[in-house]
Amino acid sequence: MAALPIAVFAEVDSVGVKIALMVGPMALTNVILTVSQTAVARITPAGQRGVALGALAFVYALAGTLSPLVTGRLVDAGASVPAGYRSAYLPMAGLVAAAGALAVCFLRPERDAARLGVGEAWPTPTEHREGARRSLG
Repeated sequence: MAALPIAVFAEVDSVGVKIALMVGPMALTNVILTVSQTAVARITPAGQRGVALGALAFVYALAGTLSPLVTGRLVDAGASVPAGYRSAYLPMAGLVAAAGALAVCFLRPERDAARLGVGEAWPTPTEHREGARRSLG
């Protein structure tokens, strides 16, 4: 869902609309960080969880290094600065859409944990609610 506002951001000329998109719907891309950390923690054995989460943090840190490099090259290669930014934002929208589709299709932490033989590290939502009710009352 976050790919559409990114693509619209690339095509719209209104600064007000760009700000509204940046503050609102484009922030949806940040959700994947939380989802991926939770998924990795759910399917990784407790003894290896720190290493797996560290590797995930490394991959996310690469974006902070590579993104300015790639964006700068695309902006420099554009016929004009706005055209260069457009050519940088549209592929980003495509990458966000592809990553979102892959996550929806393949991200199944419970299934993967069972396949890898990792026990439940956390209670299910139902077990959590029942435990909370017992402790309250």
